[in-house]
Amino acid sequence: MNTDYRSRWDAIGIAASFACAIHCVLLPVLFTTLTLFGIEFLDNIYLETTTILISMSAGSWALFNGYKKHHNTVLIILFVTGLILMIVGNLVPSEYTDILCKLAGSLLIIIAHLKNVKQCRHK
Repeated sequence: MNTDYRSRWDAIGIAASFACAIHCVLLPVLFTTLTLFGIEFLDNIYLETTTILISMSAGSWALFNGYKKHHNTVLIILFVTGLILMIVGNLVPSEYTDILCKLAGSLLIIIAHLKNVKQCRHK
């Protein structure tokens, strides 16, 4: 499997994680004003679940294929920890903890993808 193909899956994973981070940061700020206009689609468990599933699917595929090349388990640990934090963020009752978990999780996933791309290019 060529590096460009793997990089595309890493890019999809990065984009999904970044979208989740933006969603988590902007939702509390925009939610109060958007509801005045009847826009409530952002506060949707299906949107959050879809984002997590896309991150998990694209990330798993990219990191698994990268792992076969570089055998760096730290990237897998970063990725899995990031996913766990994103999932926990949906389960905690505190909005502040929710945002922190999701942002930290997104950041860990993005770091794992960026390091995966870098290591795949160097091997």
